[in-house]
Amino acid sequence: MNSRPARLGVPFLVSLVLGLATLVAPPGAQARPLPETEKGARASAPAARTALDRAQGVLAGRQRGDATTALRRLALSKSQLTGADRAAADRILARPSDPGDEDGYGANLVTTTCSATVCVHYTTTGDEASTAEFAAATLAEASAVNDTYVAAGYRAPKQDGTQGGNALPDVYIAEIGDKGLYGYCTTEDDVPSNGPYDVSAYCVVDNDYSADEFPTNTPLENLQVTVAHEYFHAVQYAYDVYEDDWFLEATAAWVEDILYDDVDDNLQYLRDSPLTMPRASMDQFNRDNGFHYGVWIFFRYLSEKYPTAQGGMPTIVRDIIRRTDGSAGGPDDYSWQAIGRVIQARGSSAAQAFAFFADANRRPAKSYAEGAANSYPQAPLGNFRLKSGWYVTTIDHLASATGRFTPGRRGSKLKVTVDLADEATSPAAIVSVYLKSGAVSTSAISLNGSGNGSKTVAFSRSKVTSVEVTLVNGSGRFRDCYSYATPFSCGGAVPLDDNRLFRLSATLRF
Repeated sequence: MNSRPARLGVPFLVSLVLGLATLVAPPGAQARPLPETEKGARASAPAARTALDRAQGVLAGRQRGDATTALRRLALSKSQLTGADRAAADRILARPSDPGDEDGYGANLVTTTCSATVCVHYTTTGDEASTAEFAAATLAEASAVNDTYVAAGYRAPKQDGTQGGNALPDVYIAEIGDKGLYGYCTTEDDVPSNGPYDVSAYCVVDNDYSADEFPTNTPLENLQVTVAHEYFHAVQYAYDVYEDDWFLEATAAWVEDILYDDVDDNLQYLRDSPLTMPRASMDQFNRDNGFHYGVWIFFRYLSEKYPTAQGGMPTIVRDIIRRTDGSAGGPDDYSWQAIGRVIQARGSSAAQAFAFFADANRRPAKSYAEGAANSYPQAPLGNFRLKSGWYVTTIDHLASATGRFTPGRRGSKLKVTVDLADEATSPAAIVSVYLKSGAVSTSAISLNGSGNGSKTVAFSRSKVTSVEVTLVNGSGRFRDCYSYATPFSCGGAVPLDDNRLFRLSATLRF
């Protein structure tokens, strides 16, 4: 959790005319090998050196980015560094109480205060100085967060032996706000490429969250959401430190809203999210705009659809994380695979859930409990081109595009016909009829094995304001898992079903 992501421009709006209707559109378990370029290298591998350079840049405030992810990638590639590079990695992954750390306490006296479950370390002198009062607040928040996660059925962070003085999880307080960082969490453990993949972790938070560095929210509120977010990474690492980037960050942003609902700090991430960018593959890690943070809205959708809770937290995300467990004997699913298996156990599928999520994002004020109060942005309509009587577009995996038809003077019904990708690619078409009464009727078009289907819906101008059709590429199929070739699921696997052709037509009925 760190500096605010940059903002993208808003697509241009165009209209397509169809007869008397209008379509409006604006623009499992396996070893984690390192990339081929790193195998067998005796000098520092290029990709590992890149990870070191990036971690150094982010921690020093020279590069904008996600500190937790940068440090995690450095930890995972540390074994491929040699000599001075390896020593530099060890220093940057070290704790502030260790000599040479980027945010180190140096020779200043370190004070440690512990609860029954967490320890907090700080100094009251030097550049990293905090106060005893702020340390007490940090300990109270970290202890409460830990206890909440454990009560909800999550695994506690893995014990770290005598690091930090005892086996309890550790939180360090340091001046990191001057680098644009709220906080971060990382591991010092060596992680074997063939598992197990559960590791211990420690976290670092800012020393005061002063208003000049963090103008949004109060210092306590910023401390609260940072501890919730970063400590959740320590919990995640107790299952699988190798898990997919987008999933780790999206669920950590989701948990902020679960634990501290009134702070609403994660609303900032919806500016670049599936709500505003439905054509972007949802499982991407994009360090340029922070899109992966905004994907928390998908887990909010699942939490509201499947509200069963334990210890005050929805169980669905916990169950998904349990499926990613890469510790000895764990199922070790990757992110989308785990999501699919958990939703299947609840009587649906990941592709179907994603399809209705994409449709729901066209009316977030109605679709989410806090959508209206918090002004969730509305997903834009999608670009289509008219070709041989069809409205045509291409859609990548885990992305969507929506077309809208509005009634004219004639016709009482509308027949919507779709020609999508074949069944194996998990396509879907969701039809929503917006009534003048304010009600919305939503249903899926039944598709055959070739992805074809149709549905006839009400279209009388006296009763209907519009009909929208959301076309969805729900594919979660990949090849070359753990190839680090892409920013997507399954360790940067290559998607099998991007750029698929989707066709839509509509005919008036009387």
